[in-house]
Amino acid sequence: MRLWLKIVAAMGALSTTAVAGAYTLTRYPALISARYTLTLATGPVGSDGQKVLAAFIRDLSTEHPLVRLVPVPTESLAASAKAFMDGQVDLAVVRSDDQAAAQGRTIFVLRQDGVVVLLPPGAKIERVSELAGKKLAVAKGFDPGLLKSFTEFYGLRTADLIEMSRTEFGSALKAKRAAAAIAAGPLGLGPIPDAFASIRKSFKAKPSYLDIAETDAIVARWPSYSSVEIKQGTFGGTPTEPKETIHTFAVRILLVSRATLPDRVAGELTRLLMTTKAKLVIALPAAAQMEAPDTERSSLLPVHPGTVAYLDGEQESLLDQTVNYYWLAVMIVAIFAPLVGWIASRSRRRRNNAARAKLCRVVELTTLAKSGTADELATADAELERITEWLLERLAADEIEPDHFELIERIIAQLRATIEKQLNHPTTVGAPSKVRLKQGLA
Repeated sequence: MRLWLKIVAAMGALSTTAVAGAYTLTRYPALISARYTLTLATGPVGSDGQKVLAAFIRDLSTEHPLVRLVPVPTESLAASAKAFMDGQVDLAVVRSDDQAAAQGRTIFVLRQDGVVVLLPPGAKIERVSELAGKKLAVAKGFDPGLLKSFTEFYGLRTADLIEMSRTEFGSALKAKRAAAAIAAGPLGLGPIPDAFASIRKSFKAKPSYLDIAETDAIVARWPSYSSVEIKQGTFGGTPTEPKETIHTFAVRILLVSRATLPDRVAGELTRLLMTTKAKLVIALPAAAQMEAPDTERSSLLPVHPGTVAYLDGEQESLLDQTVNYYWLAVMIVAIFAPLVGWIASRSRRRRNNAARAKLCRVVELTTLAKSGTADELATADAELERITEWLLERLAADEIEPDHFELIERIIAQLRATIEKQLNHPTTVGAPSKVRLKQGLA
């Protein structure tokens, strides 16, 4: 087989292997050991977010997905963000007001932690601004970022904040040690309805929620927060609470990835989170707060392009990807085959030129064989022997056609026979004469 045909065949085999491997990897990842293994900083052990992610990872392990997650617990969300910024993990759970959220790419919103203001039954306060100068009960462990933004926006003094557990809210409001209570937490089951229950228990009546009407202005000042609504009946109960929709602002707890994460992997993670959410909610009600990120281009925090493609229905199917791989291989062959052919043609032309030069030299030696001296004939015979060796090497390397070799080799053989005859001819200058030899012997 000619060299250029070998090269084209090798490229075709490599392209076929690449297409088959890509198809198998995307369609049947469990059959291939090489999967995407990603490390994930989950936040502190025991937190709602960590529990949800731990359950998610357990469910993933039973499905043999393309993506495998390795959890890395951290002592806080700040530590999770630091591990992400330092490049120690591929994904992390971070707050939307952390620098890591801006550096990474959002995959999913795990929950939103909002602020609520609770008033004792019968309170006459109608606007948050009326709380200025009044004592306020604040739950221990209140989100410092949300509290700072809330107090700065409304001009509330730190000295007026009384820190206590949520279970003490009712007694503090009843004793009028505080005019209102401030709580923060997920927009669902958790600290907010617990604080509501504490006040109701003390007063034997339901407290009221104070609507934060200036949420849009707060978000305009701190864009990392979002304006949200706590829908009527979110916290349940009989009758359900709250009675009306409450406006507030919240910090989002995000699952972010490094920007270099392949789009296909990000889209697969998003798909798995969407499809697994229903199962997680059964065991962990906190999972109900999970939601897909906003895909609007005007969003402050960048969403991963793979996530956007999946949510917008633009992600390629596995079949489409396989077809694309096939056409990519065809294009590669179409581009490189002519180049390989040109290289092979150039190489063949060089070999033909070399063979032609040898043939021309044989023609020159044919002329020499008719009139050369003995020394010239001996030199020509040695050169013809070298040309024969060169031809044998080219024939063994499949760089010369057998019929060409036979033709030139036949000419060389005849020429060497002529040279030998000339060397033995007595008229050749410098050739040994049989007559002289006989006379000398006599």
